[in-house]
Amino acid sequence: HPRERPLLARAVTVTLALTAVLLRLVWSVSGSLLWTALALVTVPLVCWSARGLRYARERAESVRISPTQFPEAYRVVGSLARDMGLARRPEAYVRPGPVSVRADAAAHGLRRYLVLPDAVFDDHGLPRDREALAFLVAHQVGHLAAGHTGYWRRVATLGADLVPGLGSALSRACEYTADNHAHAHVPEGAHGVRLYAGGPTLYRRVNLGEMAARAHTDRGCSLLLYHLLSRHPGNTRRMAALRDRDRRGRVFL
Repeated sequence: HPRERPLLARAVTVTLALTAVLLRLVWSVSGSLLWTALALVTVPLVCWSARGLRYARERAESVRISPTQFPEAYRVVGSLARDMGLARRPEAYVRPGPVSVRADAAAHGLRRYLVLPDAVFDDHGLPRDREALAFLVAHQVGHLAAGHTGYWRRVATLGADLVPGLGSALSRACEYTADNHAHAHVPEGAHGVRLYAGGPTLYRRVNLGEMAARAHTDRGCSLLLYHLLSRHPGNTRRMAALRDRDRRGRVFL
C-alpha cells in the first residue's frame, strides 16, 4: 500500500525520539551508565520474550498443519510461500476456539508461522471453501513476504503504539498490503473477505458489492473515529478496496 512506507518511517522516527527521551530521563535520574544500558535493552528483551511465548502457545496448544494433518491446507501454504519468494516454508497451525475467522501471521527468531482458525474447516478437516481458504492463507503469507513480522521492525515501531492513531494507521496500511499480495496470487478467492463479515456459515449470503458501496456512503463522526482507531480496515472499506482495484484502500478519511 502506498501509505505503508511513509507511515513506517514516521513510526521509526517516533520510536527513536521516545527512546532518546527515555535514555535521557534514566541518565538524569540515575547518572549511571549501567542503568541507562539496562533501560536500552529492556524493551527489546521484553518484546523478544513476548514473541517467544506467543510462538510457544501455538506449539503447545494448536494443531500443526502437515502432510497428514490438514494436507490440503499444507499444500496451499507451501505453494503460496514459493510463489511469494519465501526462502523457507512457514509453519502453519490450526487454532481451536470459538467461531472466528481471524488468522494470524507472526515470527520468532528465524521461524515464520501462520495460524488459521478451525472455523474455516469442516468436520472432516477439509476447507469449507477452497478458494476462500487460499485467499486467507495468501493474506497471511503476504504479511511474511512483506516483512511485517520481523523482530527489529516490531521493536523499531513500538513507539508508534503510544501515539494515538499512528500505530493503528500503520497496521491498517499493512493489512491492505497483505490483501494486495493475496489478490495478486489468488484473485478468484477475494470473495473470502466476506468471511470476516458473515462468519463461516453465513458469509455466502453477504453481498460484497453492497457492503463495499457503503464505504463511500456511510458517514458519521463516531464511524470515522472507529476507523481511525481500529488496527484493521473496516469490512466495508476492505471490500471496497478489493472490488475496485483502481483505488487504494482508505487508511484515513
